[in-house]
Amino acid sequence: MARNGMAYQAGNGVWELAQDATLRLPRRRSGIVARAERGTLVVTQAGDPEDHVLRPGDEVRLPRGGLAVAWALTPSVLAVRDPRPERSGAAQVCEQAC
Repeated sequence: MARNGMAYQAGNGVWELAQDATLRLPRRRSGIVARAERGTLVVTQAGDPEDHVLRPGDEVRLPRGGLAVAWALTPSVLAVRDPRPERSGAAQVCEQAC
């Protein structure tokens, strides 16, 4: 786990943050979805009047553009992904065979 106010990437799109650590969230063309896997975080984005408090299982969609930052109120794990829905294997097979 991250210590001493640090954050580190634990895997593809997943970060572990120590209490009081901050993380500049990645920018993507289609925006991002930030999800708290563990702990409590505040996520804020420039131009968004709301700060979003995330607890385990909570997520927030952030549109593209603007600096976005996560701040860990407790030791936390944050996952970031594209907002596009994941396609099922059946849909991919049908596209190839249909």
